[in-house]
Amino acid sequence: MSSRLLSILGIILVSVLVIVACAPQVKPLTPTAPAPAATQPASPTSRISPLASQDAWEKVVEAAQKEGKVTLYAYGYTGEVGIAITRAFKDKYGISVEIVTGLGAAFLERLKTEKRMGQIAGDIVEGNAANTNNMKLDGLTVKVPDDLPALKEKDVWLVAPFATDPTDKHILSYTIIAYAPYANSKLVPPGQEPQYWKDFLDPKWKGKLSMVDPGVAPGAQQLFLVLMREKAIDEEWVKNLYQQNPKFYTAIPDELRALARGENAISLRSVDLEAARLVAEGAPIKVVRMKDGTPIGPNVVAAVSGAPHPNAARLFLNWIMTAEGQTVHGQSRQVAGVRKDVADFRPEAIRFTPEKPILVTSEDVDNASRLFREKWPNKLWGR
Repeated sequence: MSSRLLSILGIILVSVLVIVACAPQVKPLTPTAPAPAATQPASPTSRISPLASQDAWEKVVEAAQKEGKVTLYAYGYTGEVGIAITRAFKDKYGISVEIVTGLGAAFLERLKTEKRMGQIAGDIVEGNAANTNNMKLDGLTVKVPDDLPALKEKDVWLVAPFATDPTDKHILSYTIIAYAPYANSKLVPPGQEPQYWKDFLDPKWKGKLSMVDPGVAPGAQQLFLVLMREKAIDEEWVKNLYQQNPKFYTAIPDELRALARGENAISLRSVDLEAARLVAEGAPIKVVRMKDGTPIGPNVVAAVSGAPHPNAARLFLNWIMTAEGQTVHGQSRQVAGVRKDVADFRPEAIRFTPEKPILVTSEDVDNASRLFREKWPNKLWGR
């Protein structure tokens, strides 16, 4: 082949390679995934995060910490109890607790005065259901907020948080009190205790019984009312009880100290809150278990209307219902709480679960006062 022909073929080959190189590339056919569907906007419900309520509660906590203080008007937070509650709450939240102690009736009048003057100082009231219910009726308390996390816990309650105020929900039950009879264990041997309320009319107990005077203590009035409601006693029983010559006292601590000294054999109605203190000191006092009914009634807390530290008040109400708050209070005061997951801190001699518990409600409190004015003690006892 001539050199000229070879040159022509070389030129042609180079031209072909250049054309191929410059041609557009064609990708091989392969299966492709479908395009993702357009994201739908979230519905109003789905936008609510599970942490939404928790976030809202954190804002309550922050607001409470900014307030920096909560003031309690309390009957039961005296001495070591008040110290324990103050320390635990402040350690947890950094909020100071000021406790003003006194009687519920006095706090009722104090709050009335503060309301008239437009200078509310208290945030929380603590005490018995009777006085707190009167505060509610006078417009001195507010409904417990629905957002308390502790109240949303299920299957932990021995007694429902709003057991004494199920309709209005101003009053939180946080401690269970057994309004049981209590005996001097040296004067009433095991097996000799009354088992039914009718047993107290036995002649052997004449002159050996005691109780707080119904004329000065609404609790004694409530005892008769709830036992009559449950058919454990009747008006004839109340009338005949007076023939047993019971000794009357103006205050439960006085009556229990007399019981411990052996001046009486049985107190018809006392409370474990008071008995626990004496038992811890070695007093020979034991609970009497009644088969036909033991009245129970909680100590309660409520938020004051117009409180100066409303968020701190809300935070305290929640805390006292938590397992932590119940433990701090129960252990320092030697009482039973309202939660199943917290121990019963009452001394063994007075620790018991009523065979037939009878809850004392706010209505019982009102009805007992009315019946007392109408029938007791002048018509039944001639006093």
